[in-house]
Parts: sequence; C-alpha cells; structure tokens
Amino acid sequence: MHNLIPATDTRSGIDDSHTQAIKGWVREILELGEDDVVSVMEAACVDPGCPLVETHIAVFGADGSTRRWKLTRQRYAVAKFIVQQALQPSPA
Repeated sequence: MHNLIPATDTRSGIDDSHTQAIKGWVREILELGEDDVVSVMEAACVDPGCPLVETHIAVFGADGSTRRWKLTRQRYAVAKFIVQQALQPSPA
C-alpha cells in the first residue's frame, strides 16, 4: 500500500520551492500551456523491489490527456537533468 507524504512535511526537510522548481522544469521541457496542470508528489512503497520513496510526476492536459512518470528517488534528490531524461520520448 502506498502512503502519500505531504509537501509540507517538515520531517523530510523538503521545502515547497523545490517542488515548484520541478513543476517549472516539467512545464519548460514539455512546453505546456497555462491550462495544463502539473502534479509532483512523493509516495512511499512497501512492496519488495520497490524503492522506499518515489517521486511521481503527472501532467493533466487541458485536452483531457494524462501523462505520468515515476522517478526512483526522493523529491529533494530530483535535479533538472533527471527530469529531462525522464520526460524524453521513448525511442521507437
């Protein structure tokens, strides 16, 4: 079962400015419009082989589309180049 870790969780040492930076990188890389919504959150995992905490990114497009990515690191460890790599389209 997954447990959500709130962005304001002071135990994790994460401030909201880093979450906002990740959202900004996603907007920039995907060239999103202002009506598109970007969500960034952490989820804890207890399943075998699963990292203890993942960062989840979701983009809810104004056209009704949804795209999701999971990064196998905590939010504080997510850098712009990691977001760039994750959001690259898969090779055909």
